[in-house]
Amino acid sequence: MPLFPTIGGASSTARKGTAGLSPFVWKMMHVDERRVTTKNQRLITGLIVCLVPLFSFLDFFVYPEYFTEFLVLRLSCVLATLVCFAFLHTSLGKKYYRASTVLLPLIPAFFISLMIMLSKDPATPYYAGLTLCIVAIGFVFHWTYIEAFFSTVSVAGMFFLASSPAVFLGMDIRTAAGFINNCIFISATGIVIVLGSIAHHRFRVENYMVRDRFRRQQVVLQNQKQELEKAVVELRRTENQLIQSEKMASLGQLSAGVIHEIGNPLNYSNQALFLLKKLLKNHEDGSHVREAIDDIQDSFDRMKSIVSELREFSHKSSEIRIEFSLIDSVQVAIRMLGKEISDSNVRIDLQVDPKLRIDAVKNQITQVFVNLIHNSIQAMAKADMEAKEGFVSIFGRKLNDTVELIVVDNGPGIEPEHCKQLFDPFFTTKQPGEGTGLGLSICYRIIESHCGRISVSSQVGSFTKFNISLPIVEQREDAIASTVSHSPIPKQHAIS
Repeated sequence: MPLFPTIGGASSTARKGTAGLSPFVWKMMHVDERRVTTKNQRLITGLIVCLVPLFSFLDFFVYPEYFTEFLVLRLSCVLATLVCFAFLHTSLGKKYYRASTVLLPLIPAFFISLMIMLSKDPATPYYAGLTLCIVAIGFVFHWTYIEAFFSTVSVAGMFFLASSPAVFLGMDIRTAAGFINNCIFISATGIVIVLGSIAHHRFRVENYMVRDRFRRQQVVLQNQKQELEKAVVELRRTENQLIQSEKMASLGQLSAGVIHEIGNPLNYSNQALFLLKKLLKNHEDGSHVREAIDDIQDSFDRMKSIVSELREFSHKSSEIRIEFSLIDSVQVAIRMLGKEISDSNVRIDLQVDPKLRIDAVKNQITQVFVNLIHNSIQAMAKADMEAKEGFVSIFGRKLNDTVELIVVDNGPGIEPEHCKQLFDPFFTTKQPGEGTGLGLSICYRIIESHCGRISVSSQVGSFTKFNISLPIVEQREDAIASTVSHSPIPKQHAIS
């Protein structure tokens, strides 16, 4: 695609100094050039139509004897200009719009040259009209230096031809000085316009090269944006998979406790059934039979509740926000960990106000307590706790407009340098095979998604304490309308 078409049409161009531009930029430059040129065609046509007749008053003062002839020439110039402008709107004119555009400023230059020839005055002040035509070439149309050079030579040639009869017939010194002065000014104006066109040519090329680089950078940024959006979608999908995987891993670790919790009611039911059979055999009072049946019913209700809680905890479809009592979520976590709690001889001290209610995803909050209590039990089981009884205390209270929860144990504690990395994904101090390092990271993500905060403080050999704050129900209704998705990698940790 041509950059600067010359008078031969839109297909010829001078590409010197334009290497490195893409085909897209060539086309963009051509479209922009055509738009500006079309606009300037209307501008210069209007100037010719308005100014050429207006300056006829000069003829009355400078050449009154030729006023009528000059007026006819001026009107003829206007008519020729309008014809040329009409031709520019034809299919042929649009195809060769640059060649046709060159004619516009040359039309008044031609008629001014006829006026100079008719006046037989080589020292005429009308040479200024020719310089105006050259200026229009350089500063209105912004042609290439080739077009500017051709048009300047054409205007200068018209002046020389118009002045030649008077020159050949002889001139006095004053007229010769005026003629030389006119030649110098016309030539100097042409040289300035040509040099200016060269500079403008280079400026335009550099400008479009900058625009081309900017466009390429925009394309690169757009591609990077799309890749980042895909990465975010994939990260969220992976995050959900990690949460579900960690949940299933927790279920695997809790299976023994669940079996134990179900096994006790089953044993109790078997004993009740045995007693029922014995009572029925001896035909004793029916009240004892009803009591045994009630015991069996209670045991099966307990097993049903355990299975329901286990199903609710494991199913992803249950992750919807509901309003519930916070102590229910803590009690579910304790029941799931019942076997490990009893085997480790760890005492659970639960001090949560039953009136504390939050609006959250219940099984996610349960998962947080399962992870925290389970980590405390494992830490105390791994450490030497024979000298003191292990305990995990869970406190809950309303503090201003939030619910504050504290999970504290008297285990071995955590090293200060480890506290800073505790919520990072895959960070763990456990031996290979004992943990994935995702539990606390997922806890952080869950609490953060509920517009809450979780922090840890610890003293080696003394305690480890987790502080959790969640908005109360009244505040959550105004503060959040839906669950906010966050990356599982926290930006910073609140270490108190």
